[in-house]
Amino acid sequence: GVASIDGVDLTPEMLDVARAREVYATLAEADVCETGLPSGAYDLVVTCLVDEHLADLRPLYAEARRIARPGGAYVLVGFHPHFIMTSGMPTHYDSASGEAVAIQTYVHLLSDHVSAGLAAGWTLVEMRERVIDDAWLELKPKWTSLRDQPIAFAVAWRAPAG
Repeated sequence: GVASIDGVDLTPEMLDVARAREVYATLAEADVCETGLPSGAYDLVVTCLVDEHLADLRPLYAEARRIARPGGAYVLVGFHPHFIMTSGMPTHYDSASGEAVAIQTYVHLLSDHVSAGLAAGWTLVEMRERVIDDAWLELKPKWTSLRDQPIAFAVAWRAPAG
C-alpha cells in the first residue's frame, strides 16, 4: 500500500543489497541522523537494526521527526538490549575478502528509546518485544541455549497532527 519508498544507509554494500530488491524509488548514502531527505515529507519512517550502532539515540529520533509529515508514524525495530548484553555476539558481517568485521555496538535501554522519542516530539503508540522461540529456532537452531531470551523489540510512534 506504500506508493514510494526511499532509503538511506551509511554503507555502499548495504545500499547494493537494498538496490537488488528493486522496491526503492531512491537510495542515498547518508547517516540516518542526517539523511538529507526533505522535511515533513514522509507518512512513515522506519529504521531497522541501526540504533545499536549509534552512541546517542537523540539525533536519530530527531531526524525521523524532522522528515515525518504532521500525523506521520515512526517505527523502529532493534535488537533487544538484553540480547546485546547477554549474547556475547557483536553485530558483524563478512567483508568482500571473507574477513569477519565487527561493528561497534552500544546498549540502549528501552527507557532510553522512550526518552529520546518523547524529547523529539513523538507520542508513543505501541511497544513490543520478541523472545527466541520455536519459530526463531527453526531459523537459528544453534541458538537453542538462548531460548526464551529477549531478541528484538519494536516501537511505534506518532507525530503531532499539526
